[in-house]
Amino acid sequence: MPTVRKGRTYYKEGANDKRGLGGACSVIFMIALLVVPPAILLASERSRHTRYIALSDALNSDTVELNHRDIRSEALGSLRPGTLVHGTSADIDTVASDGDMGVAIPGALTLRRNAEYCQWQETQSQSCQTCTRTVRADDGSTKEESYQCNCTKQYHYIKAWRRHRINSLLFDQPGAHHNPQRDPMPGRTFVGEDVKLTFSEGYLEKAEEEFKHHGKKTVSSIEARLDPGMLSSGVRNQPHRRVEFTRNGTAPPPSFFSRLFSFFGPVRRTRFEPLQLLKNTPHSPAALRDNFVYVGEGGYFFSPYESATSSQLFNYFAQYLEGSLFDWQIGDLMPSCKAGDLRFYYEVQDPAVVSVLGQLAPGRSSNELQITPRTMNGIGTDEKAATVGLVHSGAHSAQAMLVAEDSASKNQALVVRALLFLWSIPASRLVGVAFGRELGVSSLAVQMEGVVGIFFTLLGAMWLMIWGESYGAMETTALFFMGGTLSYMAYKSAARKGASRWWRAVWCRVLQWSNAPPEWRVEDSYVASQTKADGDAGEARSKKL
Repeated sequence: MPTVRKGRTYYKEGANDKRGLGGACSVIFMIALLVVPPAILLASERSRHTRYIALSDALNSDTVELNHRDIRSEALGSLRPGTLVHGTSADIDTVASDGDMGVAIPGALTLRRNAEYCQWQETQSQSCQTCTRTVRADDGSTKEESYQCNCTKQYHYIKAWRRHRINSLLFDQPGAHHNPQRDPMPGRTFVGEDVKLTFSEGYLEKAEEEFKHHGKKTVSSIEARLDPGMLSSGVRNQPHRRVEFTRNGTAPPPSFFSRLFSFFGPVRRTRFEPLQLLKNTPHSPAALRDNFVYVGEGGYFFSPYESATSSQLFNYFAQYLEGSLFDWQIGDLMPSCKAGDLRFYYEVQDPAVVSVLGQLAPGRSSNELQITPRTMNGIGTDEKAATVGLVHSGAHSAQAMLVAEDSASKNQALVVRALLFLWSIPASRLVGVAFGRELGVSSLAVQMEGVVGIFFTLLGAMWLMIWGESYGAMETTALFFMGGTLSYMAYKSAARKGASRWWRAVWCRVLQWSNAPPEWRVEDSYVASQTKADGDAGEARSKKL
């Protein structure tokens, strides 16, 4: 059960501007928010390009089907190393293990250790009034701006199990809410050891039927070992199942509430293993070093936190300095974990049928094959994107596997592009400020022109730089020029702002977004200027009248 405590309350009269070191950190953080997203997009688009080239090369390459009737072990011996092979297997012989805990799960291709930490988390709520003030530029012009003032800040603390550690050093009350940072068993994924697959002749259904009735492999079956690198990304389309250890590996009867509400949600997919598999855990390194024991509820292994006497005395001294030594609250009486406690549980991927696509490893024996990932060189710096070593759950053709990988790569790129579209909102306003325009006070249509224009221009420029003229050059060029056109239309229609040097106007806007005080962001002028074209147009309209 989480523990909730109320922290201190602060009232700040006057402006809520950030000054000093806090203001400098706020400015640096704002600059990072404006600079990092385009770099992330560039890396994402390069990775997408590399992945597309690698998958296309595999799709156009000759692939040997290990389930084909014409393939025999002696015929495979004549194939050169590096040949692309594909097959589907329902006979999977493997064991995934965690040596630190002495746990080994048979039949699992991947074993994931999920660590959880009992930690305090600080939250704060702030309520402010809205005030107005007059700010002055270098030329003496002024303007009115709104700002936050007379703010009340309230801190709260919640102690619960979390997926990550939280550093409590910068808490408002770090002594009363200290988070030990020990992490002896971090989250990690283990792949199956010495994975052996058997590819039977003909259709998969026929192979499964023969194996079921005869209890042995067909004469024409082919055995192959899977390189651990093939499982570096896990098994696609195979969900993880939590592992729990019970007597004889039998599932406990569901509770009344589980049966009552099972209709409204998915049934929990848990794999139950016998407690006999944990016979080596009392003597494992994690048990001897950090007192990890299996507690059973939810498949958790637990380690209590034991602080040294010197550390406890120092913590009491810190509480005395911050005034929280005798701050007892009702939340302290609620049963909960102790900050610093650790627990973890295991999840596995154990499909009944897998399809693999990789290359034959060099130096194999004539009667046993080894399938390894295939990496293309010279197509990019992202080695993972240039590697084709696929393991999918279920029976799939080589083409279907490659299409699924390409779709997943495309979806990842779309997520980054969607985030960049959100980034284009402040970026368009910043570019408008540099050109003497204020998009924030313009109409919604003008703002959308600016946002879409910046997004299309940046995305089109990156595509032209990465993909070049080989793939969709005409469409990419059209996208780039469309973005430039929309940006120009937004520039002509947006409201004008004060006349300032572009770099100073941009810098002052960044400081304003960082909540910096007015004396840090003094602009050249708040009086809107007219370009020569605007002046000629205005003079022509006056003569016409």
